[in-house]
Amino acid sequence: MAVTAIVASSFPSSQHLISSSSSSCPHRASKVRTPLLQSSRGSIATSSSSSFVGEKLFLAGGVNQSRRECSLWRNLIFVPPKAVSELDDSEACLDSTPGEVFGYASPEPRHSSAARKYDRHPQNVDLPPVLPKKKKKPYPIPIHKVQRSARIDKKLAQMGVEKHLEPPKNGLLVPELIPVAYQTLESWKVLIEGLAQLLTVVPVYGCRECPEVYVGSAGHLIQDCSGPQNVKRRSRHVWVRGTINDVLIPIEAYHLFDPFGHRIKHETRFNYERIPAVVELCIQAGVELPQYPSRRRSIPVRMLGKKVIDRGGFVEEPKPCRSQDAMALLSEIDTYAVLNGQFISPPADTRKAAERTLKAYSTVRSGVRQLMKKYTVKACGYCSEVHVGPWGHNAKLCGAFKHQWRDGKHGWQDATIDEVIPPNFVWHLKDPQGPPPSGALKRFYGKAPAVVEVCVQAGAEIPDAYRPMMRLDIVVPEAEEARLVA
Repeated sequence: MAVTAIVASSFPSSQHLISSSSSSCPHRASKVRTPLLQSSRGSIATSSSSSFVGEKLFLAGGVNQSRRECSLWRNLIFVPPKAVSELDDSEACLDSTPGEVFGYASPEPRHSSAARKYDRHPQNVDLPPVLPKKKKKPYPIPIHKVQRSARIDKKLAQMGVEKHLEPPKNGLLVPELIPVAYQTLESWKVLIEGLAQLLTVVPVYGCRECPEVYVGSAGHLIQDCSGPQNVKRRSRHVWVRGTINDVLIPIEAYHLFDPFGHRIKHETRFNYERIPAVVELCIQAGVELPQYPSRRRSIPVRMLGKKVIDRGGFVEEPKPCRSQDAMALLSEIDTYAVLNGQFISPPADTRKAAERTLKAYSTVRSGVRQLMKKYTVKACGYCSEVHVGPWGHNAKLCGAFKHQWRDGKHGWQDATIDEVIPPNFVWHLKDPQGPPPSGALKRFYGKAPAVVEVCVQAGAEIPDAYRPMMRLDIVVPEAEEARLVA
């Protein structure tokens, strides 16, 4: 039952309305029902507050009382939804004007267990939309909210009031997220190692002309290639053997010793190393790697509007460690060793390796999602560039739609989880040994992330989160029967 509270302010003392209780708080509401309230559906609450701000509610027409009592209802103030039982003793006493809190219960629509179960795990969902390349990506946060926040910061800066920053926005670490960062990095290593082993068992093909990927013994027959000269090939794909980068799309970012330090310019871009964005996010969240040192602050950063007024000075970046152990660690956090032809033995137990890899993939996505709620990650609204830090870099490397108008600069906006770890959806086939998907039966097939599809074909159990998009309950008809399906 949802509880709506109403505050009656400026009530005259009348025995027909409320008899105040003699307690330490003189304005505490009494639990005695009155004739005025007995005509309504509610009862008197045990606490009140004058800090609520609401709209005046005129209820005189619905109560059959005297004119004096009806005029009292005009002073009732509607309180935003807050359970009356949540009001503590400090809120029970009014600061200025005496008043009482009344609450009445309104029934909520009840949903059956079947409906709630369907909301958690729907039967089928639409396939992920393909965003047009000639338009900017939609903003994760509505633009009017971003503009409103910018206006507030500008007004505070004009008044000379510093911007209030919470960790990690002020350069300090969040202690609760340090274990999450370490767990995410370890799962990232397991994910790369597991995929490298599974690709020796599960074949993966990629189109030479477009980003299309297919997990199966041969490429599919769906004619949807968008690469160059696709008209001459009638949109047929040119399949070649895929690699781990076709399954786990590499998204790299610049490593920064001090995210609040000097901004990366186009002329100084070669002074910074490029590492996976997941690894850079974990480093800024508290992971210590001798190969990639990071500045840990003890004094918070101070900002006035968009200007940093105190960053604790600039510290010279130490030289990274380049020992043999360091290079071995670099091969674990990147797909460099897999692509350089290093021999990888097949897994002893393919099913267990698939289950372990799929669990690591879920852990990485959940960990990155938790870190991105606190730590700022920027993404270009036109291309796939990602930057981990409070603001984007100034390297002019964007070659997407109308980059000439922007002089190659990126259009930075808040990043999403799918931009840091792209799911790379591929067609799902129930029988990997059966015929490849064809264009005539395209609407009967489902999709799944490439990592999930590789693990499922290797023997892992299908997670419940990906079942609706895989469309497992749809029976794929024969080519002749497809015309008869409504």
